[in-house]
Amino acid sequence: MVTVLLLLPVFAILVWLYWYLLPARRWLPADSLVMLVLVIGVAVFIRWVEWMDFDAGGPLWPYVVSAAGAYGILIFGLGVALAWRWYRVKS
Repeated sequence: MVTVLLLLPVFAILVWLYWYLLPARRWLPADSLVMLVLVIGVAVFIRWVEWMDFDAGGPLWPYVVSAAGAYGILIFGLGVALAWRWYRVKS
């Protein structure tokens, strides 16, 4: 839950930025599918990090690792989707 609270503001800003940078700011069903895949991917990553052993790192370490990894997944996924959208416009 803590990780979700850390991710929500950043995810909202990244989705707005994604929409702002879209060609003609036109949202397609494929964009909704990208968001769904990213949310599922981040959720799977967060669950995977929760199963890891961080005894030497302290109780806060799983949240730090899961948030940092989730930020990377979100930025990479949105960047690839945005590049794909621009590529489709130019071709």
